[in-house]
Amino acid sequence: MKSITSLNGPLVAEGLVPAEAVAPDRDSSALVADIAVSPECSIRLFNAGDTIFTEGSSADRAYIIESGYVEIFVGSGEDSLQLNVLGPGDIFGEMGIIDAAPRSASAKAISPCRCIVVSAAQVAERIESSSPMVRLFISMSLHRNRAYNAYLKALATPHISLPSPAVSKKAYAKNQQYQQILDDIKLEADLQNAVRNDELFLVYQPLLNLHNHRVIGFESLVRWQCPQRGLVNPQQFIALAEETPLILPMGDWILEHSCADLRRFQDQLDRIGQRNTDFFVSINISVRQFQQPDFFDRLMACTQRHGVSAQQVKLEVTERVFLDEIEAIDSIGKCRAAGFEVSLDDFGTGYSSLNYLERCEIDCLKIDRSFIQKLCSSDRAKILVSAIIDIARQLGLPTVAEGIETPAQMAALQAMGCDIGQGFLFSHPLPLTEALGLVGQPLAIAPVNLA
Repeated sequence: MKSITSLNGPLVAEGLVPAEAVAPDRDSSALVADIAVSPECSIRLFNAGDTIFTEGSSADRAYIIESGYVEIFVGSGEDSLQLNVLGPGDIFGEMGIIDAAPRSASAKAISPCRCIVVSAAQVAERIESSSPMVRLFISMSLHRNRAYNAYLKALATPHISLPSPAVSKKAYAKNQQYQQILDDIKLEADLQNAVRNDELFLVYQPLLNLHNHRVIGFESLVRWQCPQRGLVNPQQFIALAEETPLILPMGDWILEHSCADLRRFQDQLDRIGQRNTDFFVSINISVRQFQQPDFFDRLMACTQRHGVSAQQVKLEVTERVFLDEIEAIDSIGKCRAAGFEVSLDDFGTGYSSLNYLERCEIDCLKIDRSFIQKLCSSDRAKILVSAIIDIARQLGLPTVAEGIETPAQMAALQAMGCDIGQGFLFSHPLPLTEALGLVGQPLAIAPVNLA
């Protein structure tokens, strides 16, 4: 074997393996007899010299060494090359169970060993639940390790031509998600610049009293005009931001500018002689924002800085804030005690909507657009929306229907007693200057055609 350190003598002489660990004269079969080993057992015992797995074999498990030492090598016979010697606490065989590729090296016990078995199934589920970016980095790392192992093997075998790790076949690059992951990485980098370079802007969609059609508030919605990409789809970049720490500076930016614009809305109401303390702006608050220990202090400082009342700021949160239920209930209670209204957004799409209503005090229910879209075509959707409105009414909560696009949907919601409406039927999201022109005004809406 062409090794950095050969199997027994040199390893002991160089201090890489304790002499007592090798124990060449000891009958290690006694160690194996200490435990009954079956295919289902999570412990494996190996004698000195036992082959644990071979290069090219299929991989269905990895090992954690509890005691003993294991040699990792490529090649065979005189052409083999030692890559590493592992001891207690080390893990080996993990590469194959991550991506189901054949083993790229062999493993042999060089002393009696006791190993914990980690099955491929145990690892696969955890990797699958990780983010696409993490999976990509794992695949790239595995590829480089395998390419390097192949390179070392060829180096030790003169009659084999040397492969180039740089140009070796990259299996992960064929994955359908690969390009999407790279695009997301680039998008995240551009989004970081967007927050720093003030490329974000807000638009405002009016919220109407469904009984008199007057604008009673607006929802602030963030948009991104990228110099290279143009106007980026908000669903694309907001979803990405919510998966990263970027949502925190972006959320601060939205909160700051929404409060500044609320002051302008209030000034407009004063100019037209319709000062209204019930007028509000709804601001979407991300789960990460809401979970920050200093969120409430930052919220209070922002409203005071712009001279707006807490009663005029409605915080829209989704059911995901209840992942940490105790903390969420405490934070919501603190905000409500200071005068902020808290609206539960996308109601009906979560797993425990009614449970949250019973356990936590909120101020408003916002019915998800997916129900409104089917309102006039699905009896089940109509029954569910009617039930939500009825539950809210009995709890003393106003309801907001988002995504209203047709007069028929509006008429159905009015008949059910829904309080507030929002959607393209009334207005698309507008720049601030156009939104200011709607303040305090009734909107003209096309009549329902019942024919």
